[in-house]
Amino acid sequence: MKTFTKSLLTVAALTFAASSSAAVLDFKVQDLADNPTAGVDFVNSLYSVKAQESFDGMGDPTAASYTGDHQTSWENRASSFNTSVGTFELVQSGQTADNNVHNDQLMIESVRTGEYGRNQGVTSEQDFWLDSNDAKEVRWTFGAPLTGYANALGFYLYDASDISANLKIIFDNNDYVTIKFPELNGNVKYVSLVSDMNILNAELVFQNTTSNDGWGINDVTIGTVPEPGTVVLLGLGLLGLGVARRRIAKQ
Repeated sequence: MKTFTKSLLTVAALTFAASSSAAVLDFKVQDLADNPTAGVDFVNSLYSVKAQESFDGMGDPTAASYTGDHQTSWENRASSFNTSVGTFELVQSGQTADNNVHNDQLMIESVRTGEYGRNQGVTSEQDFWLDSNDAKEVRWTFGAPLTGYANALGFYLYDASDISANLKIIFDNNDYVTIKFPELNGNVKYVSLVSDMNILNAELVFQNTTSNDGWGINDVTIGTVPEPGTVVLLGLGLLGLGVARRRIAKQ
């Protein structure tokens, strides 16, 4: 029994070391045209939900503008937004053409304000999303108010890479996915990431290869799934108990 236990511990240690060396286990983009339930399936796969963000409460009536032009209309605007899933910050501005009068700021948008093609899934005038405003780079930090532990995230991404840009989404450890031009106007993706380590205080960076293409993000979920090392250790533990019981029964 001692020899078997030592073997189990050795396998478990090797498994833990292997799993802790790779930060991202699954990083993917699914097109809702091919898999309409991708977002629902991801949320249902979580062991627990840490935080969610719909951006619906982030409008500001004192800052809102409704001109009828998508580039001069917004529910709110700022260079960064603090949300329940961390902070979104515009790092590198996009175009000033097409009457983009605040190209250095991210936007909170609605069906009343634009942007074209990014209102997919929006059900009312109070249903908002965060818009990149054609920024070349946006950084999302999984910081305050998040605390504790989470290792999975998912979100809807609207209208990326339909004008000219390839959109590269880069995780903290430099793993990335790319949405390549040309995508259809109004395309909807579900982006999800599962890691074997805590993602809180890590970053996700959105990089566009051109300055005249944008995207919207909505309905973000951050949560936990069991780590592979934990699952393996649990399985080995149950296996060990089973062997021990059989040996006791034989004795």
